[in-house]
Amino acid sequence: MHPTAPRSPLLACLRAILPWAMASALCAAAGAQKPSLEPGRLEEGHGIEIDGRLDEAAWAGVPQLGALTQVVPLEGEPPSHPTRVRLAYDREHLFLAIECVEEPGKVLARQMRRDAFVRYDDVVEWWFDTFNDRRFAFWFQITAAGSRGDALLSDSGSSFNKEWDGVWHGRTQLTDRGWQAEVSIPFKTLNFREGLETWGFNLRRMRKINDEEMRWASPTVAYRFWNLSEGGLLLGMRGMHQGLGLDLVPYAKGALRQEGSGEEDATLLGSLGGDATWRVTPSLKLQLTLNTDFAETEVDRRQVNLDRFPLFFPEKRDFFLEDAGLFEFGPSSRRPQLVPFFSRTIGRNEDGEEVPILAGAKLTGRAGDWNVGVLGTLLDEQAEVGQQSLGVVRVSRNLGGENSVGGIVTAGQPGQPESAHTIGADFRLGSSRLFGEGRAASLWGYWLASGTEGEDGDGMAYGLQGQYQTREWNHHFSLRTIEEHFDPALGFVRRPDSRMYWFSSSYTWRNDQPGFLRRANWRASAGLTTDIHGELESWAVPIQWLELTTDQEDAIEIDSERLFESIDEPFDLSSGVEVGVGDYDMWRHSLELRGSGRRKLTGQAELEFGDFFGGDIFSWELRPVFIPNRHLQLSLGYSQFQVDVEDGDFTTQLVEAGVDWDFSPDLSWRNLVQYDNESDDLGLQSRLRWIRTPGQDLFLVALMGWQEDPDEQRWLSTGQELTLKFSYTLSF
Repeated sequence: MHPTAPRSPLLACLRAILPWAMASALCAAAGAQKPSLEPGRLEEGHGIEIDGRLDEAAWAGVPQLGALTQVVPLEGEPPSHPTRVRLAYDREHLFLAIECVEEPGKVLARQMRRDAFVRYDDVVEWWFDTFNDRRFAFWFQITAAGSRGDALLSDSGSSFNKEWDGVWHGRTQLTDRGWQAEVSIPFKTLNFREGLETWGFNLRRMRKINDEEMRWASPTVAYRFWNLSEGGLLLGMRGMHQGLGLDLVPYAKGALRQEGSGEEDATLLGSLGGDATWRVTPSLKLQLTLNTDFAETEVDRRQVNLDRFPLFFPEKRDFFLEDAGLFEFGPSSRRPQLVPFFSRTIGRNEDGEEVPILAGAKLTGRAGDWNVGVLGTLLDEQAEVGQQSLGVVRVSRNLGGENSVGGIVTAGQPGQPESAHTIGADFRLGSSRLFGEGRAASLWGYWLASGTEGEDGDGMAYGLQGQYQTREWNHHFSLRTIEEHFDPALGFVRRPDSRMYWFSSSYTWRNDQPGFLRRANWRASAGLTTDIHGELESWAVPIQWLELTTDQEDAIEIDSERLFESIDEPFDLSSGVEVGVGDYDMWRHSLELRGSGRRKLTGQAELEFGDFFGGDIFSWELRPVFIPNRHLQLSLGYSQFQVDVEDGDFTTQLVEAGVDWDFSPDLSWRNLVQYDNESDDLGLQSRLRWIRTPGQDLFLVALMGWQEDPDEQRWLSTGQELTLKFSYTLSF
């Protein structure tokens, strides 16, 4: 059966909020005067060598970005140390020259690895809204030690896709006056609209020695740096060239695989494949993939599930990550509850094992005011299914400002012979200035329907989510209904057959003068969940009593949560231990300590205790990080959960250790060891990456696993694999 098209619950909402949409668009158009810069145009033959030295004569006449303004700790004040930034471009590249003045010995430069999670170093980051539509942007960062990072911003800056890797160059130098960076970004890496001469842009510097933030546009804590409506403008962007717009990225891979305990002979495997990308227009591209390979993808971090609902693991595969923001639907969330299209369902079976992707095609980009994402894949033969095609179409239209409306359609059911599809519509309304400067408001709404052959395959889901934020306050509400048989075959649903109501309000006090305390935060929330017929299932009242952050960026957080859970079916917590049917009232309390990233030894610790389904729980977690120099980073994670319920008790332990060695910004070696006593499985991923030049990557990846045998008191190998892979980007 297939869903009919019932009257959407969103229609009444759209009628009610249409005046708000018009008002927010007008507010966006009538916002405060934005800072602007017209980057310098370099003459042909006046190239810039990217070495971080800034000594080329071409830089002398390039316009300089206006002075940055301090955001933290002293909002609105001049920076304690100046930053000078120049922007220039020629036919092929966009260039940045960055000079960060600093006192000798106070530059923190300890991270060199590509895409490092920068918490510990001085850094400059910036974004380009190349369509000036305030919805999507390209984000870049470079640290004093030379680490380069990039991401795709979507949902007006609310969604951050850090896994994306663009092709660009950047080098840094430490000097007697601080540090400096030189950057070159090919226009082939960016999507933009031909003839549009104005781009959105913002830049900030983070000075780690005192955790000072300096920003060019919107220098206020009332707006996040990633708020695309509050950036400045780059003017006069004309005459850029993207070539033929054709990129070929072939790869060659060889692997040596040893199955099981090692008694069998090792198998030598090899494969060829690659991707091809063609820019149909400067703002619309077609990507093809053949014999898709993900050997270099980082393994998932293990999680402990002490609930009856499934865990969510993020996507990490490059083919699905590029332009992933164009496929996002509804409001973004760090802990998604409902996702109509979740790319991890493609190429993995129910056990998480890889299903080979023979081929795929993806069309992404913009056409006028329309944002387009179309994806189709062909999977290898599977039992009872054979070769299988899966796909999704996502379109949205910009309505001015931060407002948009769109729809989505998915087709296919991974690993199943029955057909299935999901259709839906959503809208987003938002303005950073609807209620005045520094007062941002957003509202999302969505409706979805799923259809699957056979019984129990049809259902709907719909909801609203809103947010209002000022310098001190952040209010959030969410309403969501998921019918019992709603099942998006290419998506993710954490809790079917539920109606959820949620409200959260937080207040932040900031110290505007130098002192021991930097800021304090309080938050109270309340949530209620029923089934689709209104029967109470659970409620929760989390309270953040206090979160204090010192001027050294050390922090302490104290939380409590009052919960109620009504369990109508027993579920397993651990082997031989289950939670029985009944109603449970619970109190939980937690304490978290976080160390400052300025020190060589830092990390965090967390303690939680309280009631747990008629019994009690005591858990603690310790995650120290040691960074002795820019080449080495050592990390350790240990979590222990002690649970005692009526049916029994158990202790779950999860251990992980990381040893990361960065020989240079382009050569890194990452090692991650993980173990948990539930599976008694010990796993290792060792990953060497050499970026010969941006777009040319060599990976050497080792995967090893061992299973503990309690009878023989030894570790048995569950498999080993060593993979060598090289990919090469050819641009035309």
